[in-house]
Amino acid sequence: MTSATKSESSIKSPTQMQVDIDVSGRVSTLNHIDIQFVGKQIPRTYSDGKISNSRGYNWWVSKHFALKSDLPEEKVYLYLELLEMSYPHYVELFGMEPSNIDNQRIAVVYGSSRDRVREAMLDDGFLRGVHTHAGGETMFYNRAGYSFPSHRQHHQRYIVIHETMHAFHMALNGHSTWAPNWITEGMADAIASHTYDPTLKQLNVMVFDRAPMNYLALGLEQYHNANQPSFEQINDDPRLKRGLNFFIVHFLLSDPTRYHYFKRYLRTLMDANPDSEHTLPTANKLLKATFPDWQALETQFAQFIQSAQPSFYIVKGPWEQNGAGYFLRSDKSDVLHRLDILANNNSKQITLDFPAPLAHPLIAPVKQDSLGALIDFEPEQRTRGKLGLGLITELSTDSKQKRLGLIEEADFSQDKMLAILIENGNKLSLQFVGYNLPKQFISLPTEITEDIALHHQLAVNLRQQGHTLSATLNTKDHSHHVEFALPEQISANVDLQKLSVLGNAMNHTITPYIFGHSKKVKRLSSASPNPWQYQDAALALRAFNTCESYVSQLQGCRSQLSTAFDKLTVPSQHEALSIQLSSLLNTWQRQLDAPDATTLSGITIFPRYDAQTPFLQVVNPSKHAAKLTLTHSGISESQTIVPGQNRIELSKKATQYTYQLHWQGTDQQGAIDIKPHRFDGVYLNAALQKQQLEIALSGPYSGATTGQLDVKFLPYATPISTPVLWQDKVEIAPYESRTWQPKLPNVTQLAHGILEVTATLDVDGEPILLKQQIKL
Repeated sequence: MTSATKSESSIKSPTQMQVDIDVSGRVSTLNHIDIQFVGKQIPRTYSDGKISNSRGYNWWVSKHFALKSDLPEEKVYLYLELLEMSYPHYVELFGMEPSNIDNQRIAVVYGSSRDRVREAMLDDGFLRGVHTHAGGETMFYNRAGYSFPSHRQHHQRYIVIHETMHAFHMALNGHSTWAPNWITEGMADAIASHTYDPTLKQLNVMVFDRAPMNYLALGLEQYHNANQPSFEQINDDPRLKRGLNFFIVHFLLSDPTRYHYFKRYLRTLMDANPDSEHTLPTANKLLKATFPDWQALETQFAQFIQSAQPSFYIVKGPWEQNGAGYFLRSDKSDVLHRLDILANNNSKQITLDFPAPLAHPLIAPVKQDSLGALIDFEPEQRTRGKLGLGLITELSTDSKQKRLGLIEEADFSQDKMLAILIENGNKLSLQFVGYNLPKQFISLPTEITEDIALHHQLAVNLRQQGHTLSATLNTKDHSHHVEFALPEQISANVDLQKLSVLGNAMNHTITPYIFGHSKKVKRLSSASPNPWQYQDAALALRAFNTCESYVSQLQGCRSQLSTAFDKLTVPSQHEALSIQLSSLLNTWQRQLDAPDATTLSGITIFPRYDAQTPFLQVVNPSKHAAKLTLTHSGISESQTIVPGQNRIELSKKATQYTYQLHWQGTDQQGAIDIKPHRFDGVYLNAALQKQQLEIALSGPYSGATTGQLDVKFLPYATPISTPVLWQDKVEIAPYESRTWQPKLPNVTQLAHGILEVTATLDVDGEPILLKQQIKL
């Protein structure tokens, strides 16, 4: 349910808005969302001061996101719903939320076309639009994602999930360039690889094996084209290889032990916060320092890729996917479009990892010798086109090799199958594709076609019995049974888990019910985006980090955890796993000599800012409260740190606090430095005081920034031919702040006009124009 507020009253804060989502592993099901239309009011976001209004655009807000768009409202609602459903999975991937998320939102711009997005980017100070080769781009300068719709419905959803993942990444600590390409793009592509059921409002992210935008097939192609590169070679290659990056992320997250090493690596790399030319060498060094047996990891990576096979392959056609149903984006009638599904291939990795279709009264329960398909007709198109299934009996060698990425081109016309099609809404046909046998067909009974016209649904239930293929056609009120005799040499090769979805000249949706597709969405007692739906994921990470931090003292802890983590993949053993991990932590605490309270508890303490007001963000992932004592200028104050998020306001005058943390019999002391001002990337500030102009410019988080400063005088009445009073070249480093006090000619005589200060900059590859005007 979507609760929409239409008024342009004051913008509700994030804490005033609700979103209710069932999160079960990588599946989110939306129950309720608040969305407020706020018109031209610019919401407070992580892009503050760097994003503006645009012609024809308005703003809408949900709990965590602010969307600027010129799209129809139904599209705006869809994208905000998708983003809120994605949010728990963004948090799960990085292991944290952006600081101050209760007061700020993540900014998203979704325009109706590339040109309209370019216009919005110009309004925000950029001197170009989205790159010509991209469907969206998230900008370093203002941490906002800019997207526009392609002609592909699946991509329209993908691009906003992908770009907003980058914006979330940047909101964590100001920028995303602390991570190498395979993390920034690999994680964004992995999480945006999705299926979405608009009827159930159910989003499955991180899908490994799906039909459209098939990164599994792309990854295999890129892997073999690059001569089977190692993990290290992919990591060192700055070129964007989406399929290979996709493989790395899924490889690291597919195994419980690797998953926890990757979590530890991400946090360590983020804390190191490298930038510019230091990012890749720092990331490489930490990667090998984090994973204890690099050669074993390389071997496992090669085995992972070489044992993966896609269940899906689009041979021809603009196929789209909603939930477990497929439809054609175009209704071109010149060819029969084909999407292959090999549900029982030889893959050793996860397959068909999105929810199977829900049981339907017209579909018989499927077994190994049966197959079902539910057709939802577009009412206006029910009397035209073809739609159905192909039962694959033989794939050519080229066909097999192409879908494994081993060859560049293949002639799929050599494949053989039995094509069972509903034609023009009134015929059922069987065509022996690749065989020299005549086509067979029957006319659908009148009661069946009338039921289709009334209810727009038809179920086709197939079953093989020896040399007979039986088809039972069900509508709401009627059923019809047909049997086709199959030649012996063909019937022996029929496998009802190897099929093609076939169609042309219509946009109906067909949902296959396949024996090998069995994923169900389990409703959990509380939300758990953990890939194994483990409710004590924080406990597992605490145990893992304790072992790695004290591995020299805790002999055998790695093997203990590796064995324990095997239970993660078996939901019935999760309760036993929690008991085991708690016991291990208690035992290790007794064994260790003065262990850190933060390591055992998992508590993190970070100074953060709300605008320029400092505060401590303290996250306690344990189930026990802690005591935190802060001391500043000789004054101590104690706080109870409850499980979950804690916020402690700090004095603006303090530059350092000492702290003492007490948790479950362990203590830890330390110091927290508070910077006098919050750094937030590139900003231009100019002020005129006592006839002296002062220009302040801050540098970026990463990369080279060069350009030019200009000061112009623009009179109100008397025209002038040379408005430029001063110019200077600019080169500024990451985290640097510079100040200029230009000597302006006759500044005391300037009046009745505007003093305009502009900075034309190239910020880490992004050309921007910053402007400030001072009234004289």
